[in-house]
Amino acid sequence: MKHAERNLETEQQIKKAFIHAVDQKGFNKVTITDIAQHAHISRGTFYVHYMDKYDLLEKLEADIFEKLQSSIVREQLNAPLLARSNEDIATSTYRTFSYYLAYIDSERETIRVLLSPNGDPHFFDKVKNLVDQLLTSKLTEFNGHFSDVLPISYSKEISITNLLNIVRHWLNSPNPETPNELAEILMKSRLIAPRDLLVFD
Repeated sequence: MKHAERNLETEQQIKKAFIHAVDQKGFNKVTITDIAQHAHISRGTFYVHYMDKYDLLEKLEADIFEKLQSSIVREQLNAPLLARSNEDIATSTYRTFSYYLAYIDSERETIRVLLSPNGDPHFFDKVKNLVDQLLTSKLTEFNGHFSDVLPISYSKEISITNLLNIVRHWLNSPNPETPNELAEILMKSRLIAPRDLLVFD
């Protein structure tokens, strides 16, 4: 095995061990010894790759954010914003949801733990800000903007936070739907008013 491949494999072991330790003990209580033991490496090997657990957390999250805003992923937002007919908007939005959810599902355990009470208390807001930036930049690119029916800060809160809370609920579900099934749920949630979710016989 080449040196670069061995380093990459070790870093993957460390990240997996880190997420396991955070899930079990909480980030604040996790030690380098915990991570090293779970990864079956020495403390010295850990320090070859990372300065400390804060450096590891920062690099782990940076990798997730890089994937979420890569040029390939950003292009997925073009179709829904350029679509004009209701059918095209629905189809392209569904594809965009499915694409993002497939990536999140591939990193399910990592993202679930980071969003949990034991994880990074700032991670949810970091993701929310990233989604806000992505949507705002794409809307600006296509001469669009958030509706001013409500103050814009509230429009963003409703459209972005609700979406992310549904995804967080999905990540915590013991029997989660597939990414495509959740995409269907997200599509329906965008079209149903809260009062329609309450039924009185």
